[in-house]
Amino acid sequence: MKQQMRSQKISERIFVEKPNPQEVYIEIDQKIPRWQESMLLVWLMAWTFCGGVFVYYAFQAGPWSDRIFFIISSSAWAYFFVRIAKVFLWRKIGKEKIWIRTGEMEIQNSIGKWGKKEKFKLANVQKLGMIKQDPGNFFVFLDNSFWIIGGDKIGFIHGSTPHRIGKQLSVRESDLLLKVVDSAVKAFSK
Repeated sequence: MKQQMRSQKISERIFVEKPNPQEVYIEIDQKIPRWQESMLLVWLMAWTFCGGVFVYYAFQAGPWSDRIFFIISSSAWAYFFVRIAKVFLWRKIGKEKIWIRTGEMEIQNSIGKWGKKEKFKLANVQKLGMIKQDPGNFFVFLDNSFWIIGGDKIGFIHGSTPHRIGKQLSVRESDLLLKVVDSAVKAFSK
């Protein structure tokens, strides 16, 4: 007889599934409200237009010093274009995926099917808990902005390296996620 999977949505963005007795799968959706997604799209389109202008003038006949300026500007533009495009895709189809199995944890920040997986031995996971943040700090505000991939709320140490999960979750969602991850780590590290 086939065992049934247990799955539940513990918040608007967090989905938890137990596909078998030796595994817990957690998925954190990165979608944002439609108006914020529209703002990112407008920003991306405006940035694309500016880049088109830079590239156009970089290849026009004119003084070499002007062309060098536009070539360098185009390079800087390309760097930020990739960053903006990545944030837009992250907010459109991105997910944080966490697998906790007997003896190991695997984390992936995926955009669609792409994303590097990191593996951790549960025996080496230490100091799992909420990350303390000063709400008055400008960089904390920036890290929690919808136009940035960041704002992790839960952290742990693996070996001597800190790692973070739970991007831009509310306090309530962070607490729920921490309880699920903590109980799974304790259950599967034996």
